[in-house]
Amino acid sequence: METTTHRPHGDDQPLPHGLASRLGGWSGIARQYPIFSRTWFIYRMRSFLAPLVLLALVLVFIAAFSRPRVLPHLIPALCAIWLVVTLALLLGRVLAVLACRQGWTPPREAAGVACALAFGVLVALTLTPFTRIEPEKPARAVTERGAALAREAMLVNGAVWLLALVWLGGSGDLVAYFRQRRMLREAELLGQVARYKDERNEVEMRLAVLAGQVEPHFLFNTLSGVRAAMLSDPARGITMIDHLVDYLRSTIPQLRADRAQAFVTLGSQLDAAQAYLGIIQARLPRLASRIDCPAELRSVAIPPLMLISLVENAVKHGIELKMGPGLVCISAAHKEGDVLELSVADDGVGFGAATSGSGIGLANIRERLKHLYGGEASLSLRAGDNGGVVASIVLPIRAVPEKET
Repeated sequence: METTTHRPHGDDQPLPHGLASRLGGWSGIARQYPIFSRTWFIYRMRSFLAPLVLLALVLVFIAAFSRPRVLPHLIPALCAIWLVVTLALLLGRVLAVLACRQGWTPPREAAGVACALAFGVLVALTLTPFTRIEPEKPARAVTERGAALAREAMLVNGAVWLLALVWLGGSGDLVAYFRQRRMLREAELLGQVARYKDERNEVEMRLAVLAGQVEPHFLFNTLSGVRAAMLSDPARGITMIDHLVDYLRSTIPQLRADRAQAFVTLGSQLDAAQAYLGIIQARLPRLASRIDCPAELRSVAIPPLMLISLVENAVKHGIELKMGPGLVCISAAHKEGDVLELSVADDGVGFGAATSGSGIGLANIRERLKHLYGGEASLSLRAGDNGGVVASIVLPIRAVPEKET
């Protein structure tokens, strides 16, 4: 029974890469390495062994079947032919490999490779006169009549040798070298783009996690205050619930969008902070608040939830621990060099208790600023002129991107 090999994918499908490389011989293996590298050169030279041996056999065959009286002129010419071809194949490539191993800049390396190949071709070309078979000198009359034809033959012979040596001397490898360099640069750029995308996705994910830590932290503290008020003073608790409903109605859409946004407007954060302070004032009537921000700065872009964290920290670790009236001031100012200074000041108990909340608040803010601005933004704490603590965020002034407004 006759069996046939079935090709399920048709005759026009490419061979597997490993099989294609083996079928391509030494030349196919050489193409897997950088052109004019040491390993490439080894495999490329191996690919020339069979042609050089075959050329030598052909030349020996020609000499064996030639007339004895022309052998003295023929053998040197045949040896010169083999030497010229060998030099064309080896010399320029050897020099090009040496040029690539010097550690030169890419433009200088490319120029060195081209000059090396050209030098190899020129050296081989200087030996081509020895490939001519010098016949016995003819009569003077015949020599004069054939002088023009001889010159034309020499020109044709030189042109043929030049074209052959340019091809043998590595012109194809030079073209492949430049093409490979361009493809490697493109691959490197694509790799950099992929790495930048991965880094950006990682940063965005970390920012989302950090923002997600703040949302429940803030909401749970607020609901805890509402619960305490409902137990001690139901009327005040109902007022706090009304404030909380207004606050959540205005901020929940923003909180949901914050996970996908790196920046929001300063105005939206000031409104959220004002609503939050309204809730706290219903629980702590002794608390007063003030917000100072020029109208032109309300459209400036800032990271979400940072301002709320500073305000919450001021209330929890400054005002709540203080006996008597308390004040929280929020201010925004345009500083020299297109810099925004956003400050939250309280007149609470000052340092010590006020900085004890840095675990999820201040450390969170510093890490987010580092990811978003590098070294261009910072968070600092200092003692207030009238007691308490002033927390200041300094960051470059930017507009909110269209897609994030």
